[in-house]
Amino acid sequence: MHWNTVRIATTLLTLVILLVTGIPAAISSAAAVSHVTDAVLPVNQAQQAIEAQSALPQIVANADRTCVINSAGQLYCWGAFATVPDDLGPITQVSLGADHTCAVTDTGAVRCWGDNSRGQITPPADQGSIVQVSAGIRYTCAIDRAGTLRCWGNNWAGQATVPVDIGVVVQVSTGVSHTCAIKSDGTLRCWGDNWSGKAAVPPDLGTVKQVSVGDQHTCALRTDGAVRCWGSYLYTQTDVPADLGLVSRISAGSNHTCAIKSDGTVRCWGWNHRNQATVPADLGLVSQLSAGDDHTCAVTTGGALRCWGSNNHRKSTIPQNLGPITHFTAGDFSTCVVKNDGTLYCWGAINVPNDLGPVTHISTSSTHVCVIKTDGFLRCWGDNSAGQSTVPNDLGPVRQVSIGRGHTCAVKTDDTLRCWGSNSHGQAAVPGDLGLVSQVSAGSFHTCAIKSNGMLRCWGSNWAGQATVPVNLGVVTQVSAGYDHTCAIKSDGTLRCWGRDNFGQAIVPRNPLDVFAPMVVAIARTDSSPTRADSVGFRVTFSQAVTGVDPSDFILTTTGGIRGASVGSVTGGPARYVVTVNTGSGRGTIRLDVKDSGTGITDSAGNPLAGGFTNGQVYVFERPDLAPEPGSLAVYLPLVVR
Repeated sequence: MHWNTVRIATTLLTLVILLVTGIPAAISSAAAVSHVTDAVLPVNQAQQAIEAQSALPQIVANADRTCVINSAGQLYCWGAFATVPDDLGPITQVSLGADHTCAVTDTGAVRCWGDNSRGQITPPADQGSIVQVSAGIRYTCAIDRAGTLRCWGNNWAGQATVPVDIGVVVQVSTGVSHTCAIKSDGTLRCWGDNWSGKAAVPPDLGTVKQVSVGDQHTCALRTDGAVRCWGSYLYTQTDVPADLGLVSRISAGSNHTCAIKSDGTVRCWGWNHRNQATVPADLGLVSQLSAGDDHTCAVTTGGALRCWGSNNHRKSTIPQNLGPITHFTAGDFSTCVVKNDGTLYCWGAINVPNDLGPVTHISTSSTHVCVIKTDGFLRCWGDNSAGQSTVPNDLGPVRQVSIGRGHTCAVKTDDTLRCWGSNSHGQAAVPGDLGLVSQVSAGSFHTCAIKSNGMLRCWGSNWAGQATVPVNLGVVTQVSAGYDHTCAIKSDGTLRCWGRDNFGQAIVPRNPLDVFAPMVVAIARTDSSPTRADSVGFRVTFSQAVTGVDPSDFILTTTGGIRGASVGSVTGGPARYVVTVNTGSGRGTIRLDVKDSGTGITDSAGNPLAGGFTNGQVYVFERPDLAPEPGSLAVYLPLVVR
């Protein structure tokens, strides 16, 4: 049979199928769109108190870390387990659990990250628009705009089981094993573990406007401004000072309690073994307050951040911008930099000795030390169980050295790399195609080297992603590999870290109140893929509110034979926009990119967009040209994805 005859027969059969089964969705009429209006919470004193506490900036402390939301809604944390997702975007509230963190985004979504051993970071799929979230010890609770309370995660004492008759809720506070919530009428309800009576609400409490749950105690701020606490008295955390007076906010830590008095001063009581309940004499007036486990933090009315108490993981040391640095190194559980003035600054698990003095070049691990002598030859000492401290006789002069837990690497003066010692994870096996290098850094069980072209190469252990070089890293000028994290200085002088963050070692210090230039944090599809639709949508998320977003700021990257695709309209804002793309015709993929410069996109302070974005999701698109070849009748069947 001739091909044209087959084609015509197939076409007629296809037409019959279409008439019987219906025209494909690509040419059907548009479906009606329904709009749902969120219910509004009842307005009362309790809700007004919660809204007053949501003013930015906010500071939150827990056992191992401190977090701040600055005036642009950007979240920054420091201490242990302090990593914030790159694509988080602006938020309105954050809550810290033991090993997980939850935030409410500016769109009302709840976003959680960290440990999920009890499902504590996985909210219900049908969760509505959220107004408040509270992260407890391996469980989480959240309130939606209708006042419905939902909890999920660890429930051994019933702390995540919301009473069925609780009704509308305006505030929730979670602890180790009990939960308390304020109802819309101002009454308080608590449930879960009641050891020490912490979940037993006093019958004469009256109405309240704020509740705060500690480990073994509970405190409530009554609508008349008085404070009432109950539960464990072991550390006097429930012993409200008789002369406290009226209070505007309370915060219950693990075993101590703090309050902002009506005059703006702070008063704390209870466990004080790390001076977490000793308010600094020069603190002044405050607007925000958070009591952690053994440290306490506040935002003063002048906009300054203050923390006191324990400083393990440097959680009480307010980070500042590093400024220019000349050298840095990542230790097993820490990161250190040499600043332009020659001083050494470290964060994480290590402290700089007061008598350190000036340094030239040194490389350390937890077991041995290496230095480069003035004549260029290497000297090492310490643990030598794997031969890591035995300098090869034929090594010759070197210009740089770096040591791991059980191996040592050195860059010779001819730019070749040599490593020796333990090779348990391939960390001492220099890749044969590595070529010349400008710098090497040996981690505990992985090694990274900067090639002569400025690109980074890593090998060895990769269980925490420490040897996976970020795809958008680009050219780097310095690298340092730690125990299970890696840091590199980019060609623009900024520092980038990745891998594990259990001691805060992958968090680059900066002033959390600074509003940085906006950037694109994510581009995601709003419609399903693959598609044959005339147009598809991409949601573009910025790190903060921006203006000046229009179609000319975007470009399309396509593959295959796609023709006629173009950027259409831009809607939404202020931090999230939807870009409609006209798909054209053909087969292939479509990706929406943001131009690297010249966009005209700025934040409220006039800062321009900091670079473009080329790492968004793609649409798989298939819709061949509808016009048939001359002399033939062609109808294409819908795309079938198997």
